[in-house]
Amino acid sequence: ARPLPAGGAVLVIHDLTETRRLETVRRDFVANVSHELKTPLTSISGYAETLLGDTPDAETTRRFLSTILSNARRMQRLVDDLLDLSRIEAGRWQPTRVPVEVAAAARESSAALADRAEAQGIQLGIEIGVDAETVCADPEALRQVLTNLFDNSLRHTPAGGRIVCASRREGDGVAISVRDNGAGITREHLPRIFERFYRADLSRSREEGGTGLGLAIVKHLVEAHGGRAYAESERGRGTTVSCWFPDMPAHTSR
Repeated sequence: ARPLPAGGAVLVIHDLTETRRLETVRRDFVANVSHELKTPLTSISGYAETLLGDTPDAETTRRFLSTILSNARRMQRLVDDLLDLSRIEAGRWQPTRVPVEVAAAARESSAALADRAEAQGIQLGIEIGVDAETVCADPEALRQVLTNLFDNSLRHTPAGGRIVCASRREGDGVAISVRDNGAGITREHLPRIFERFYRADLSRSREEGGTGLGLAIVKHLVEAHGGRAYAESERGRGTTVSCWFPDMPAHTSR
């Protein structure tokens, strides 16, 4: 309180709720990044020390080096995702929206993961709806969205499963979804799957090498288009993640 010349006082109250919330977010973010980097770094250090201390045979050396390379690539993916997310969240990226063929974008995105899908015996399909053959989106951003969605489904779909990318007309835009017949997500976890580093199945996701940022990037990319990302799931019956992109306004469609 500050006294006034004529008596009385001025009491200034600062609401620190938002400041403390942001501080909590910052601490959680640092803790999550540290944890994500610690596991591959520990693995790299352990195998490198073994190679330096012993003289293993050629096959063991190749196996150790393969593990080191795999973990280095895992850290690179995390750093790349962090940089992408930071750029989008800071508003340093804006989409260049043009008509994009959904089927072509889906084929290109799924092709990068085709070997993984084949190794797991998982079928990849595409279903294009009427009046939903094209979407107004940034081509590179759309491919990143679909790649992240396919990748996420592959991590949670059992051998012999099926993943389908579908498009449909929804209001004044087009919704593109990727659905799987995997384990599904319980109701309490569903609202949080687009948060950074949030995992409904913590141990399994880390075992399979996900960065925990894929769906967060999807959400921010879609929202940068003026759209929205949402998910539907039922435990034991799979998950569908949808991204709705608004049509191009008539005066900017040329």
